[in-house]
Amino acid sequence: MRDCDALDAAVVSYDPTALRRTGLVIEENLEAVKTYSVGTVSLFGDSIAYWGTQNLTRDNRGAQVYAGSHLRCVRGGWAALATPCEMPSLTEIVAKARHFDAAVFDAYPDIIASRRNYDVVSGTDAQGLRKIGVLEQSWRAGGASGAEIAAFEAFAADPDLEMVETATVEVYGGTSVLPPGATIYFHGRDPAVGLLDKYAERR
Repeated sequence: MRDCDALDAAVVSYDPTALRRTGLVIEENLEAVKTYSVGTVSLFGDSIAYWGTQNLTRDNRGAQVYAGSHLRCVRGGWAALATPCEMPSLTEIVAKARHFDAAVFDAYPDIIASRRNYDVVSGTDAQGLRKIGVLEQSWRAGGASGAEIAAFEAFAADPDLEMVETATVEVYGGTSVLPPGATIYFHGRDPAVGLLDKYAERR
């Protein structure tokens, strides 16, 4: 929508039956967008927390799609991620994810979730103002899970290690040269998207 009048007209014309059945979500359009991953994972009595960035690539049809995540992981839970300040806005990005996480567990205190990953977007609105917000949560195995496992492996191998950078990478086309030491978790032809390589690595 280009303006408020067009938005109002679209909302008024929306099917009332569908609105009652499924609801309606309206998202503000942002430019110069960057998506961050912020999360914490517990596994066999150990925990990590991390922040990172998501990457994009072109799939086999030329569409822009998710290409993996680059994570900075530390030992421990949210408290260990309290001061990741490599840039001023990062504190706010982490705080948004933690606030969302706390609100969910305040509302549903009996939930058990060993993996809590949040996509946080940063971009500028139509007036040029910077906006930051949580797009969604992921409490299942997701695109960053391979990088999370690589972090657990690195911490287990070196008790003195306090921070590690890991990544997941998704490459389309079947022509990628995989880096030494990468853990490949898919290599072949996916029936839906075609030739695809997926791997995790420590950086």
